[in-house]
Amino acid sequence: MNVLSTTVQDNPITTTGTWRLKTLLLWNIIGALLFSSLFWHVTKVYWETIDVAFFKMVNSTLRDRPNWQLFWALANHKLADWVEDVCILGFFIAYVRSAHKSLRLNRVSHLIFCILYIGAIIYLINRILFRENLNIPRLSPTLVVDDSVRLSHEIHWMKIKDDSSKSFPGDHGTTALLFAASFSYLAGWRLAVLATLYGAFLCMPRLITGAHWLSDVVVGSGTITIIFLSWAFCSPLFYRFTTGCERFLRRMGSYFTSH
Repeated sequence: MNVLSTTVQDNPITTTGTWRLKTLLLWNIIGALLFSSLFWHVTKVYWETIDVAFFKMVNSTLRDRPNWQLFWALANHKLADWVEDVCILGFFIAYVRSAHKSLRLNRVSHLIFCILYIGAIIYLINRILFRENLNIPRLSPTLVVDDSVRLSHEIHWMKIKDDSSKSFPGDHGTTALLFAASFSYLAGWRLAVLATLYGAFLCMPRLITGAHWLSDVVVGSGTITIIFLSWAFCSPLFYRFTTGCERFLRRMGSYFTSH
């Protein structure tokens, strides 16, 4: 069977809507270990070494390369967020259209769930919990590493985010990882490869320009993604929302076609 025509109905986690407690516990333990690795003194030093080395490697590619600077400046601009969101929507539209007509409303309900769930996580966890309440102070690479290339100093006519006093976790990284992971779960491994590559690309503008450390994405965004997607897919949450949403969409469709 072509993977594009494979549906989530083939997945027992989503068809029964039951709790997968062992899997849920395992992913939450992995998430907790990943998160603690950045703050435990034994492993923290390794992340610091990796962070600095990675930033110097990618940021150095900007030096004395105007065209490359312009490309990442544009990718880092707020207007690029809209383009990236349209591309993400395009992935899900392809996912919906690849299904048989009888299953498309089911996949539309998957799309609605992902949009609402990812939006809620970014707002409630990244912004409300981490930014406003936990308030973890963490200077971004450009504020720590000497002789780093600051695109805001190289390209003066464009507003570019290349520093932050609260870089942990990264909003763009969280969005990218949540999209790539949820889409991969739903669409199968072939489309998952494309989604993963695109998700990695979405993380790069803030990493190259120095607004975030690599660990802000891997640890911060990665932990959020692991924990909250495990609660979505290893509990009845995804199943109950999408079945209810599909039922509502069918009723609305019947209503409009009968009037």
